[in-house]
Amino acid sequence: MNPALPGGASGVETQVDDEAWSASGRVGYTFVPYGKLQQGTKEAANPSALGVDVHLGTVQLQLAAPTGTTLDLQLPFGSLITSTIADRRTDNGAGDLEIRIRQSLRRMLRQPALSISGGMVLPTGGYVARSGAANLAPEASFLTLGRGVAWWIAEADGRLPIGRSTSVFVQLSGRGPVSRTEDGFAWGTEMRATAGAQVSSIRPWLSLLLSSDVQWRDGASEPDPFSMGRLTSSNAGGTQWSLSPAVVVSLPGDVSVIAGLRIPLLSDVTGNQLVPQIGGFFAVSYARRLTPRRSRPASEIPRNLGQITVVDYWATWCAPCVEISRSLDAAAPRWPDVRIVKVDATEWPSDTAPQLPAGVTGLPTIEIYDRTGARIVLLVGSDALRVVEIVDKLREKPAVTPP
Repeated sequence: MNPALPGGASGVETQVDDEAWSASGRVGYTFVPYGKLQQGTKEAANPSALGVDVHLGTVQLQLAAPTGTTLDLQLPFGSLITSTIADRRTDNGAGDLEIRIRQSLRRMLRQPALSISGGMVLPTGGYVARSGAANLAPEASFLTLGRGVAWWIAEADGRLPIGRSTSVFVQLSGRGPVSRTEDGFAWGTEMRATAGAQVSSIRPWLSLLLSSDVQWRDGASEPDPFSMGRLTSSNAGGTQWSLSPAVVVSLPGDVSVIAGLRIPLLSDVTGNQLVPQIGGFFAVSYARRLTPRRSRPASEIPRNLGQITVVDYWATWCAPCVEISRSLDAAAPRWPDVRIVKVDATEWPSDTAPQLPAGVTGLPTIEIYDRTGARIVLLVGSDALRVVEIVDKLREKPAVTPP
């Protein structure tokens, strides 16, 4: 699998709202140099200095429905620059179109956020024949943008918030050819496992992402030119393990930018194959909710100046919310200067539920406003259990009469 292609790309996916009609788009660029020839895990002789630089762009469009169903389209395009001691050539073109249907399981299980996907890869890109004569050397043939045949796609992913500013995610994906190419070449099945974490506590608009993935490619086969049988391809299949640190910046207007590196940690290949070296990726995303919210945003909840205000977002299905409610009820009699506002978010994430604070994707959630009406604390997940402790410390500070 070419790690520069969408099936092997690293980074975060566009966060489209799959509980309402919404749309998103993403344009990305990935650079991956292949300048090292390997046999297994060891470097092989490369007397011709064969190398391939992959410059790949990707356009991604998503449309989500209130049922939690998302249509995802991805089309790669770009340039393959092949070089040797004696020659250098550039092949430009589009890759194979990927179509996915993604279904969120949030209505069945609130946390972690799980989803499953299925789809197809359509052979819209150019294909360089693998069996028989080819324009590229055998070691480079796996880097062509098109692969000449339709593929099936199956994926499952999950994301779990940890505290207020951290989330962890995992994804398992697989794809395989539905037939052989026109020249009789049979690609092998490919699998990928990804795990990572995203931390957004540095700045409200800045988050750090670290992910690692392992990709496995099965062997391939091709027609035997001297018989009616088939031969196992000598330069196909292998395992790649990589690490991808990245920075995500949220800009005004529902725009986000991600930039990062892809660092190979281990490559174990069959036969002679070019393996990836350190590369980079960059993408700009835009997401927009098409269905207006029918409920009043919680930010419009009135706050009394001179009092501390605690806004408790709770739900009947949220076990920690019950514990928090008991703690607040017990503390209320000794808090004459504290106003507690309870927001019933049982129907979240439907459109009829109150809007959660910006950037929050789960319950329990607590907002604490000081005596001037300014929000000073946002507690999400297990951090929300500390609400009484935090309010007690806040009450110890001397009150300042608002002007």
